[in-house]
Amino acid sequence: MSTEIIELWHKRARPVPTDRDFNVQMGCHLEEIAEMLAVVDSELPETRNALNILQLLTMRLADQLKLGTAVVYIDDDILFLDALADQVVTAVGVGHCCEMQITNAIDEVNKSNWSKFDSAGQPIFNEHGKIMKGPNYREPDLSAFV
Repeated sequence: MSTEIIELWHKRARPVPTDRDFNVQMGCHLEEIAEMLAVVDSELPETRNALNILQLLTMRLADQLKLGTAVVYIDDDILFLDALADQVVTAVGVGHCCEMQITNAIDEVNKSNWSKFDSAGQPIFNEHGKIMKGPNYREPDLSAFV
């Protein structure tokens, strides 16, 4: 797996990112975490309850960040970068523990993300700065990787 092509996608989408772009992207990141929390479960009621609450709170914050009704900032760049890198590493590890082909899945999702751009290779933004699915968009097909 190479993250360079993912980084290139983001550089094409936001050549000079602003604080607003950061908050929208944080919202998108938290939205993905909330979607993950929504599909894990537990037989223990207290764990199930905690997962539900965490998912709802995470989604609420994600929505607020994307809409601009909440704003966050970084207190420590080094610790923040370390946490981001650790999230990538641990996400790959979780996929591995589930015997999923995470590298292939990331490649498929990345191809799908590139299909969000218009015919001129430019991103399409909604009114809140989130990149939208354009006319060439295709859903990623992850069925072969589970």
